Amino acid sequence: MPYLLVFLVAVIVALSVAVVVLWRRTQRVALGLDEITEDTLKALYHLSRQELLIQPRALVRAANLQPGRYALIASELTRRRWAEAEGDALRITRSGERRALELIRAHRLWERYLADKEGLALDALHDEAMRREHLATPEEIDALERELGHPRFDPHGDPIPSREGELPAEQGVSLADWPLRRVGRIVHVEDEPPALFAQLALIGLTRGAQVEVDERAAGRVLVWSGGQRLSLTPAAAASIAVIDAPPERTPLSEIEIGQAARVADIGESPALRARAEAAGLRVGAELAAVSADPLGDPVTYRVNGRTLTLARADANQILLDANTIREIALPRRPWLAEELARAKELFLRYGSLAVLKRALVFFGPAFVISVGYMDPGNWGTDIEGGARFGYRLLWVIFVANLMAILLQILAAKLGIATGKSLPEVCRDHYPRWASVALWVTAELAAMATDLAEFLGGAVGFNLLFGIPLFPAALLTGAVISLILLLERYGFRKVEMVIIGLIAVIGFGYMAEILLAKPPLDEMIRGLLVPSLPIGATLVAVGIIGATVMPHNLYLHSALIQTRVRPSDSLERKRRVYRLAVADSLVALNGAFFVNAAILVMSASAFAGGKLAEYSLESAYHTLTPLLGPLASVAFALALLASGLASSTTATMAGQVIMEGFIHHKINVWLRRLVTMLPTLVIIGLNIDPLQILVLSQVSLSFQLPFAVVPLVLFTSNPTIMGPFANGRVIKALAWAATATILGLNVVLLYQTLVP
Repeated sequence: MPYLLVFLVAVIVALSVAVVVLWRRTQRVALGLDEITEDTLKALYHLSRQELLIQPRALVRAANLQPGRYALIASELTRRRWAEAEGDALRITRSGERRALELIRAHRLWERYLADKEGLALDALHDEAMRREHLATPEEIDALERELGHPRFDPHGDPIPSREGELPAEQGVSLADWPLRRVGRIVHVEDEPPALFAQLALIGLTRGAQVEVDERAAGRVLVWSGGQRLSLTPAAAASIAVIDAPPERTPLSEIEIGQAARVADIGESPALRARAEAAGLRVGAELAAVSADPLGDPVTYRVNGRTLTLARADANQILLDANTIREIALPRRPWLAEELARAKELFLRYGSLAVLKRALVFFGPAFVISVGYMDPGNWGTDIEGGARFGYRLLWVIFVANLMAILLQILAAKLGIATGKSLPEVCRDHYPRWASVALWVTAELAAMATDLAEFLGGAVGFNLLFGIPLFPAALLTGAVISLILLLERYGFRKVEMVIIGLIAVIGFGYMAEILLAKPPLDEMIRGLLVPSLPIGATLVAVGIIGATVMPHNLYLHSALIQTRVRPSDSLERKRRVYRLAVADSLVALNGAFFVNAAILVMSASAFAGGKLAEYSLESAYHTLTPLLGPLASVAFALALLASGLASSTTATMAGQVIMEGFIHHKINVWLRRLVTMLPTLVIIGLNIDPLQILVLSQVSLSFQLPFAVVPLVLFTSNPTIMGPFANGRVIKALAWAATATILGLNVVLLYQTLVP
């Protein structure tokens, strides 16, 4: 009997445990369903502010639902009378609106609490607030509101509904609709979807940040904020609300290292106010930016002898008196030592990948330009020079490259100092008729050059795949159009593609040199010992005359503006200029090695009359029996990459030329079509491609004085350039290079046009 009693007690206990476990599991399932239903209700409320009937696809996307669960959630919404079904669509009811506003109120108050009391980062608020909003009672939410002092907005700038369901009036205009070149201040950033908000917070676009829309195009909005030029999708721009920024106030995040200003407001966050007070920061105190993390965020400030380190999201909240911003003296080292020390610190903290990423942020404009120095038009003179005179003209390529580097650096400096491209500066300082005349000559030269480069791409397809020239030209146009299409997703994408094509050219000629095995001593002698064999004058003039291209000067002065803006401080402009010099040295010396490799390959493979004629097709077909099929494939692949990359940049330069000289812009696809048609006509008429390459160099020679002379004049003028004006040494070198290039181009024109 006792055993039976023990057994019955054990059974009862086991059943009780099972009931409790099953009840708790049921509660968890019900709670999960409640959470999902309420989160979906909030999404339905937000969507209903734009339209009454919400389709399933829109609600699934907004609430991040699994499509298979939509029917269950929709039935739950209608069961609770929060929504009414009309076919597949849902319409929110009055009771649904009230419940949605209760949830939104709880969510935004929790976000305010988590930011102010617990110090959570902005991008971490959303998920934690979502967890807590479902667990708190209305009485607890009322107590939370009283504790926070009845705030009107959450940390993102979203208005917090009252207990009666009333919303404060929302402020601001969508950044997607904000006027160009107008300075604004962010008052609100949508925190849903959370992934988009986290990305915006990462780049510093949080409440309080200052923004200025620089450019708006299909698929992207380019804005300046915190000294950075940022590319946003239209959806990201639409999630940001902006108001006019008071000119007498500027966020702390806008001042640069080496600047100081007086504090006008510390913001409304109690956590930030407590940190500021502990550091001795009060309204009226002077705050100086003294150093920054190697990645730029956070920044360390000095106030009353103490230091305060702030992330950019916090710095956005502190307002400065714009009239008190001034430069301060900081301990300085030579700029090269400073950059090396910064790179070392970056490497030690974040690793080599971070160093590479930071370098790539500024490297780009000169690499885009460098393809013009290795375009198909240069190949003809390099191949002829190597085949006829061996390695003895390597020094000519080297000298031409030095002059090109100098002029490209001057073009970049003009863009940094003035905030305008070379054509725009010409338009500002020359009469209208002169600007129009310069535009016509520049357009003709750019189109002729683009024609040759486009033809080079078509010849590359023809040699590599055996495609006839006419369909190869159509294929070239399609590929170039696809590359230009990437600009919708940010110009950086185009830069990366062009740098990739440059890498193809470099690796192609690296393979050529390895197969050709040129004698090192002769190469060094040709590079370091100037000599001009009998009959080499015309080829040497062609090499130098074809090196500096006017459309590259126009384009470089425009592209560098993606790294700096006119309102930036002098110190930042100087730093961007130093990085632009490094960019130009690396990129254009890379172009020098490619041109030298073409001449070396030609000298090694074709010297001694092995080349029947000096053309691209002849060089390709001659390489196979001399060095094997791999050499000819590498040659054709490099030619194809050269044609595609240089034709892309020529199209971009055409846009800069037209917009700069006459302040007019046409669709890039129309420009691409216009430059394709002459090439198709020439191929249809069976004109020798080599003649087209010669024509392109002649057209460049005509245009060159109209680009180089104004460039040197403008960059030597202190009124235009300010502290960036050329010094005596640079001015002398620039005029010497200009005189040399122009004189040799006159010789080239004479030799080409006079029998």
